Order: sequence, then C-alpha cells, then structure tokens
Amino acid sequence: MRDPRRCQFALTLTAVLTVTTAPNLLWGQGFGINDVGSCAVGRAYAATGAPCQDASVLYWNPGAAATLPGWSIYGGGAAIGVNGGFTADTTLVRSPGQVPVSFPPHLFINYTGHLGDRAAAVGFGAYLPYGLTSQWSPTFAGRFEAQKASLQTFYFQPNFSIEIVPQKLSVGAGPIIARSSVELIQALDLSQAFAAPGVTFGQLGIPALTEFGQAKLAGSATGWGWTAGVLYKPDPAVQIGARFLSAITFDYSGASATFKQVMTGLTLAANNPAGLPAGTPVDAIVAPQFASGGALVSQSASTKITHPLQAEAGIGYTGFHSFLIDLDVDYVGYDAFQTLPVTFEGPAAAAGLNRVLLEDYGNSWAVRVGLEHVFGDSVNGVTGRAGFSYATTPAPPETVTPLLPDMNRYNGSLGLGIPIIRQVSLDAAYLHVFTQGRRGRIVERTSPAQTAAELNSGFYDLAADVLSLSLRLHF
Repeated sequence: MRDPRRCQFALTLTAVLTVTTAPNLLWGQGFGINDVGSCAVGRAYAATGAPCQDASVLYWNPGAAATLPGWSIYGGGAAIGVNGGFTADTTLVRSPGQVPVSFPPHLFINYTGHLGDRAAAVGFGAYLPYGLTSQWSPTFAGRFEAQKASLQTFYFQPNFSIEIVPQKLSVGAGPIIARSSVELIQALDLSQAFAAPGVTFGQLGIPALTEFGQAKLAGSATGWGWTAGVLYKPDPAVQIGARFLSAITFDYSGASATFKQVMTGLTLAANNPAGLPAGTPVDAIVAPQFASGGALVSQSASTKITHPLQAEAGIGYTGFHSFLIDLDVDYVGYDAFQTLPVTFEGPAAAAGLNRVLLEDYGNSWAVRVGLEHVFGDSVNGVTGRAGFSYATTPAPPETVTPLLPDMNRYNGSLGLGIPIIRQVSLDAAYLHVFTQGRRGRIVERTSPAQTAAELNSGFYDLAADVLSLSLRLHF
C-alpha cells in the first residue's frame, strides 16, 4: 500500500471543515442556525422589521437596542431534534440518521441610558449563528463521506446603539469575535487504496465500501467580523428595520488528524495482480500505514472556510389593537463557498493527499412572516405568537451529501410570552421544519464535469422540531 492516495482521508478533513456544522442532520440555511431567542423562534425568525422587545435585538437588529428600557437581560436556549435519513435507489432501504438532540444557547445583556436628549445603549451578546451535527450508523454506506460531523461556532458581540432622531430613527453596530470548533469521523474505503504500485485492492477483488480504517479530525479557529442594524419608525404604527452580519473567515491551522485501523479479516486469492501469495492477510498489508513512517499516522492539517454574510430587512405594523405583524426577507451569501483546499502537514502530504474539494454553493434567501397578539393589558397580558418562513438551500444538486444533505425548508411556529412578575417574563416557542426531501449522493465528487444525475444514488428526507425557552428581565 505504497500510495494511499485514494483512501479518502483528504475528504475527511474537507468534510469536517466544510461544515464549520444544521445542528443535527441539517438546520437553518446551509449550516446556519436561526434559533437565537425564543421570541424570534415563535415568530419563525421574523424579528428584524419589528424586533422583539428584549435584548436579543443585538443579533436580530442591533439598531433597535436603543429602544429598550433600562437594563434588559435575555438568556436561554433551544432543544433541536432531527428526524432524517437516506433511502437508496437500488435497495429502497432507508438508513436513519443518529443525531443527538442539540442545545444551542444564547445570552444578551443591554443597558439603555441617554446622551443628551437621545437614548443610547451598550450591550453584549453570545450566541450560536452557525453550526452542524450530522451522525450516521457505523454501517451506513455513506460513512465513507461522513459518519459524524459536528461544529460549534460561538459569536461574542459588543454593541452600541443610539437614536439619531428621537422616537424615529436608531442605529447600532458592534464587532464580532467568533470561536469555532469542528470534529469529523469518517470511514476509509479499502477498495480504493493501493495494495501495490498501480494495483488497488478493488482490483484484487475487495468490494467497494469495505472499511479498513477510521479517521478523526478535530480543530478550532478564531475569526473577526462586525454587525450593524437600523430601525426607522416613519409612523407610530409602522417600523422598518434592517441588519447586516459580515462574513467571517476561519483558518483551521494545526487541526489534529488521527487514524485507527479497522480489521477486515480478509485474505488475498491466488494469482492476484499484486503478485502476493494466496492467503496473504489484507490487514497485515495495510497495517504499516497506521504505524510510524506510514501515511495514516497522527499529524496536522489545515484549511480555511468562510461563514457567509447575512443581510435581512423587514417591515412591521402595529396599527391593530394589541396586534403586530412582521414581514422579513433574509439573504445569506453562501456563494463564497465554492472550493475547499486541504493541506496536510505530515506524511499524508508526501503521499499526495492534499487536494481541493468542490462545493459550488450558491446564495440563499428566506421569507419570514411573524405575528403577535397580546391577550389582556400590555403589562400583565400573555403574548401569543405564530410564524411561517420559507428558506431556499444554497447547495447545488450535486452537493447533497451525508455531511450536509441540504434542502429547501418550510418552518411553522407557535409561541407564548408569559409574565412571571412585573420585571420578569418567560418566552416559550415550538417550531417544526417541513421539507419535501431531496436526491443526493454518498460518494465523493472528484470533477466539476460530474453531474447530479451521475452521482446521486438515493433520497434524503428531513424533519426537525425545536423547543426554545428564554427568560427576559427588564429593570
């Protein structure tokens, strides 16, 4: 096995850093997470044109922070469960995902005072706008693309907001400090590895998708960006808002790549093309690659990936008694994600494993409608919420994989805001993700000329449930 070039570990690194992670099988647009604040979840993420009256505005519209009274603290999290799987064309057997429930948290603190006759606010937010966890059975055929991939990217955001025109126009902005960590586990295919120069194990009769090893990669990186927002009230019953979150590039230098051998128990037949004796154990042939001097030993690797920019604008109307409606349009610039270079810093580089993975993502957009109604008075009443949103996928038909089987999504939600005492209330929300499913692949795409019709071999399905709880304090 002198040239392990086709053992696919290069894809291992590429895959894990590609997601840099919908928690679970897939969530949000691409690898984005929108579950930042329970009020926003209850409105199906329509919270920019008419922002929620809590400190999560630091994410949804930084310009609205100056409209909050005094101290405002908002913290909580979401529990996200996913039901998804892959049904093969040839066998019609469905392989379900094995994704654990994920719990992305959020915390926002804001204080509003005055600069002269203008309200001004300073605040801080910590939240998770991008992430992914996908996980499959150890026997799933697509485990050679990805058996498990997880990403956690936390954004830490100081914020400053001020009224430009009192009661009419406010703006806000702040820097972003982001910390991202990734992990991927992937099976290695023996049939694609070389038993001898010019002879693969597949040519020796080893069937495709025979696992002889497992690769694991873990890494972390820090990135910097910024965010800004504006809220304009041309009329007491009308609000117009917009926000922008910059793209952030993460350089995963020094990621840790480790390998372990998986025993096959196979032996070679007589008169094989490699010229090896009949009965030669396959495991003995590949074992040196996992030992000192081999290509599949612990080593470092690196790559870069950009979390895309977000731009959102909307309009809210409060002209009906105790009633609010918000209509937002969201844009995410995933077209920055075209290729992914992978560089090893060890024997895998000498073995020719450095490569560039093809992704060819496009941009994504979403339309969101959220409703609120206060039952009772504005101080002690219960707030009911509902929402619907539609999000398009940035993934082209040839890039729907076990790592990220992305597809268009329909989100429907319900929520409540429940007063506890005068300064404290609880927000709760439930959101369900509907999809129509999508065809995809479980093998690597090696050339831009390969089409979805040539690569895709089955159908991915996906549904998800989100339960979000947040505590809101004003004083």
